[in-house]
Amino acid sequence: MPLPALLLALLGMLAWLQFRWTGQISAAERERMKESLQSSLRRFAGEIDEELALLVQFFRVEAGDELGPALASRWQRYREEAHYPTLVDALYVADAQGGLSKLVDTGALLTVEWPPLLERARDQWSRPHRRGERPNRGTPPFPLSFVSEAAILVVPIASRVSRRPGFTLEGHTVIIVDVPTIREAILPELAERYFGADFEFAVVDGRGELVFANTGGNEALEEPDALRELFSLERSRRRPGERRRPPPRLVEDHQQSAGLWKVFVRHRAGSLEAAVASARARNLAVSFGILGLLAASIGLVAVSTRRAIELNDRKMEFVAGVSHELRTPLAVLRSAGQNLADGSVSDPAQVKRYGLLIESEGQRLNDLVEQVLELAGIQSQKRRYRHEPILVESLVADVLRDCEALLQERDVPITTSFPSEGAALVGDRDALRRALGNILGNALKHGDVDNVIEVLAEPRGSQIAIVVSDRGPGIAEEERAHLFEAFYRGRRAMDRQVPGSGLGLSLVDHVAREHGGSVEVESTPGKGSRFTLYIPAAAPP
Repeated sequence: MPLPALLLALLGMLAWLQFRWTGQISAAERERMKESLQSSLRRFAGEIDEELALLVQFFRVEAGDELGPALASRWQRYREEAHYPTLVDALYVADAQGGLSKLVDTGALLTVEWPPLLERARDQWSRPHRRGERPNRGTPPFPLSFVSEAAILVVPIASRVSRRPGFTLEGHTVIIVDVPTIREAILPELAERYFGADFEFAVVDGRGELVFANTGGNEALEEPDALRELFSLERSRRRPGERRRPPPRLVEDHQQSAGLWKVFVRHRAGSLEAAVASARARNLAVSFGILGLLAASIGLVAVSTRRAIELNDRKMEFVAGVSHELRTPLAVLRSAGQNLADGSVSDPAQVKRYGLLIESEGQRLNDLVEQVLELAGIQSQKRRYRHEPILVESLVADVLRDCEALLQERDVPITTSFPSEGAALVGDRDALRRALGNILGNALKHGDVDNVIEVLAEPRGSQIAIVVSDRGPGIAEEERAHLFEAFYRGRRAMDRQVPGSGLGLSLVDHVAREHGGSVEVESTPGKGSRFTLYIPAAAPP
């Protein structure tokens, strides 16, 4: 198996393994994200519980204290030290005989009537306790009640703080929790801290009404990735080593249930599954993109290697062809020179013929050297062309004079046609002369015995088209794509050993492009070929 094919096979296997591995990684990432979300939700609920537990800690007093000053002092300290000082809206004291007092700014407890808000939640803590009875039997010690729009936290006032049987319950401290502070301060801050911008977050109260949402709607309520109840106060009600207790029974607001709030969390992608699938798709796209680039690179290297091999073969053929092209005229020149030097040629007509032969072969050598130098200049990018007006008729006449010897040798009739008097193009005379000479030379060398050549020049838009057509054997379709490549020679030319270096048409294409023009070829096998050289026309005088 060739090395590029083996590398591509290995890349295909790597792509399959990458697909499989990303699936396994995605499954592990999904479980990790679920666990992380549950952990964040637990810490989120725990933060709220800690704020409420802090209330219990601050406002837990004994019956022997002067309740008014004690509660007022604690409230003042809470405002100074707590992170959310506005969380407490009001403080009441409910005694064991059913009386109710409200703490005022002066630190005194003023007896007040039971407001409807507290009257509804009163049954939660009003049942009297016998001496020795634990207050949390059937009723949690610190229940959080929701009545309508208010949250009520109740802390018992006992003669002793001891949990052993024997203490007497003297009343309750009733804390009115400010719900707007929870909704507008605590929930947004904790939501941003634990869930950021990646998750949709919504909180509903016990009646199912939306309390807070970070998305402006209730999208998180539909198929959430995780949900949890808030205000369970587990941290404030559990002692070290104590088993977990069920959440407190909440007071019912007559017709409406006032249960615990619930928090719903969902990934903004729609779900954790969708987020993981999207991440996997992106990872696969990047991975396959990299593998695709590697595959394309291998393909390009293979193509470049193949083209380099082909180019090297053509260069070898070029060297062989140039060697042959040089050997033939050199042999003729040496033979003619020896005959002239030996004095074996004395007839003036014969001497003239030898002179024409030397000139012809010298011109042939000169053309070959010029092509090689032109190629060297192109590859080194040091060749610079002049752009000056050139009469079309004059340019074609120069080319015909250059090919005069070959025209006489081949005895091919040639016809010419030019545009109106004074038509001119813009370019480098020497470069265009060699380019047009290469086209004409190919038409002469590759033609058959009944060949006829036509040279036509005519304006086409802003360009001058110089057309050279012949009635030769034509060019095979599969060879036309390679005609203008350096060192390329057709199979027929090589089989018939037609002299040439394979550089002519590549130089023609380069000259045309450098002048802002182009070269086109039309050919029908067995009927001839038609080359058209387009060069920008000169502005009229």
